[in-house]
Amino acid sequence: MDTPIPQRNLIGNGALVDVAVNVGSAGRCGDNQERTTAYDPLVPTIFHEQWWLNEATGGHFEIAEVSAGGRAVGRLPFLVTRRFGMKVIRMPSLTYFLGPAIDEGEGNANTRFLKRLEITRELLQKLPRVSWLYVKCQRGITDVIAFQEQGFRTYVQFTHEIAPMPIEVLWQKMRNKTRNVIRRAEERLSIGELTDPHEFIQLYERNCALKGFPSDLDNSTCRRVISVSLERQRGRILTARNRENQIVAAHFYVWDQVSSFYTLSTRSEDSGNGAISLLIWEAIKHSARKGLIFDFAGLATEGSVLLYSGFGAAVDPRYVALRTRRLARIAKEAKSLFFRENFFY
Repeated sequence: MDTPIPQRNLIGNGALVDVAVNVGSAGRCGDNQERTTAYDPLVPTIFHEQWWLNEATGGHFEIAEVSAGGRAVGRLPFLVTRRFGMKVIRMPSLTYFLGPAIDEGEGNANTRFLKRLEITRELLQKLPRVSWLYVKCQRGITDVIAFQEQGFRTYVQFTHEIAPMPIEVLWQKMRNKTRNVIRRAEERLSIGELTDPHEFIQLYERNCALKGFPSDLDNSTCRRVISVSLERQRGRILTARNRENQIVAAHFYVWDQVSSFYTLSTRSEDSGNGAISLLIWEAIKHSARKGLIFDFAGLATEGSVLLYSGFGAAVDPRYVALRTRRLARIAKEAKSLFFRENFFY
């Protein structure tokens, strides 16, 4: 079986388990506009919002839910698919984090820990029996003990984050080399925006083809996710154009009440050094003005480590949990004999 990996660098209505719930999307937020919608612990990231799940899964997701005292205290969205004839739970397309969402209530630290443990345990027990079950948790989840209790192997992966600060402070926190690369890119490229998801996908696919890389994008899903993100003013497609007004790089990112997420990017072979760095810097500034953390949403390659750290980003862990049945484990081990294993996901 494959371990899901970030797609950015290769480049419906969900049924509720037990209790029907309408999960509202967060409010729209334009540039330089204060966030007005209160944080909901049961919808901790954009990836947990119902509109996102609808578009990323074609409406085929489900939600395990735990209630107490007549109200929901825990939710865990999931997508059941089939792979190699086996039923699996995997991360939906373009969805980088989708762990348990817990309302732990009040009390001292130990009381809240025990409540989180109990709610997470109950959520996991509500999941259907499948051959392969993979969960990557969002920021704020500080342990995976309940997963271990339920027979999951647990791992830690890493992301890079940049906290919101004044722009001049963020600039100074960068490595000199990164600042110089961005300065040179600014001299020959102009930044703009795209509003047509189809044009972005065409750019992505064309650049992959010219580089001889296979594209793992599901075009219809990608188009839906980008379209609705733009409509809700929860995402942007930034572009870098050369002096001939040709788009040589593009970057799509999204945001919620807490963080912005680096989602997809692409560049042409003749984009020159620094095109993607320039667009990332623009996204970081936009996020900082909104008071949001900029999250690089994991690592894709060894090169990502140097690129992201060059922006002065801090390393932060993200927990991963995997539970497999025997046949799926055998399939995974067999594949590792013939293909190089990816350790960034």
